[in-house]
This record gives sequence, C-alpha cells and structure tokens, in this order.
Amino acid sequence: MPLSVLLLARDEAADLAELLPTLGFAREVVVVWDERGDEAVRTLAERAGARVLARPWSGFGEQRQFALAQCTQPWVLWIDADERLDAPALASLAGAVRADRAELSGYAFERVAYFLGRRIRFCGWRGQRLVRLFRRERARFDDALVHERLLLEGATAPLAGTLEHQSYPTWEVCLTKMHRYAEAGARNAHRAGRRAGWLDGVVRAPLRFLRQYVLQLGFLDGADGVLVCGLSAAQVYLKYTRLWQLGRGREAPR
Repeated sequence: MPLSVLLLARDEAADLAELLPTLGFAREVVVVWDERGDEAVRTLAERAGARVLARPWSGFGEQRQFALAQCTQPWVLWIDADERLDAPALASLAGAVRADRAELSGYAFERVAYFLGRRIRFCGWRGQRLVRLFRRERARFDDALVHERLLLEGATAPLAGTLEHQSYPTWEVCLTKMHRYAEAGARNAHRAGRRAGWLDGVVRAPLRFLRQYVLQLGFLDGADGVLVCGLSAAQVYLKYTRLWQLGRGREAPR
C-alpha cells in the first residue's frame, strides 16, 4: 500500500522482532533510532528491510517530527514498538487507504492497554481512540518532550479494530518509564513557563490517585487498578517535585 510506517526505537529489540514482520503491507517502514540505544535494534530493523536513521534523542515531539519528515508515502501509520493492530484493524486500515477519501485527513483506532500482561479496562485508560493513520502532507507533531500531539489539518473518522498496547510488560519497565516520563514532563512544563511549589507534588499526587481509582473506576480493575493508579500518582509526585527543583534553579533545563 502507498503507506509509510513511522517508528521510534531505542532498546526495543524483542518488541521489534515481533512487530516488523507484520508490517509487510506498507511500502516503507521508517525507523528513527536513538543512537545511544542498543545497536542490535538498528541491525534487526535493517535486516527486516526498514529504512533506519540514527539520531540523538531530543524528546518525543521533535523525534517523531523528524521521522515524519523522512516518510515519502501519502499515508502514514504511526505505531510504537509495543503496539499491535489486530486483524479487524488491519482490514479497516487497508480499506481506508484504498478508498482514499479526499475529505478525510486521518483515522482513529480504539486503543486497549495492558499492564503486566492484563488488560486494564478502567483507571482512565478506557475508551481511548487515537488518530494513528493520517495523510502525510496534512500532519505535523508538536515539540513536546513527552505526550506529544499529532496536529492534523482536516477531518478524521473512526476505524474498526483495536490497537493493543503492551507498554508495561514488567515491573522494571514500569519503574523506568515512571521516572523517564516524570523527568520529561517536568522539563516540558518548565520550558512552557510553568512553576511549582513544594506542596504541588504532595497535593496533586493523591488527587490523581483518587481521580483514577474512584472517579474513573480504577477499583473495578482490582489489584491491578491499585498498582496502575498508584504508579500514576507517584509519577505526578516526581514530576511536580522535579518542576519545583527546576524553578529554584537547581539545574538548567536541557
């Protein structure tokens, strides 16, 4: 299909070994690899036929915009190494690209998330629908360090099928991502001119837990819900205490 797959990679060799063979429907697969990562990832992607470009990490937004600029096909599928499209999603994607409706700039899939191998149905993760298939010439990414946004000109429509997200396969990965996202979130906020006091983390963290666990029905996910909401609250605490440090000039923002 006249489609580019957009992928960012660093150390995800096991995930990519599973994902790349499923992308044969695309005319090209563009992998932007953080050159400080595992060299095996680059080798694996090249052997799978992907076009690999090495680039130092500069945050999710800039890295993804660079990847988008390397894509050459009229349609782009944005997918991460720990995500998979199920069979109905692949079928609906193929139909959308073939139809090539001029009035539509993008299509959204429902995303379901897994935590330590179990599906999370609540905790604020329910009902996520994300635009992941879009026209290249009508799209760009903002420059956020984390939680980057796709900025699209034109209308979008839903597609059938599911995007399965296995973002937290082990406890070690959970902790690593919690610290990484908290640091990036603090720097992103500081760069935008936001500041925090020492009370922000203390107050915001339990409020985040209550919102996800009670208002967003995280308790219905059982013990997994407690862990997901607790990790989310801990990330909020780390983000705002780090933002407080940056505001006091403890370290110049990168």
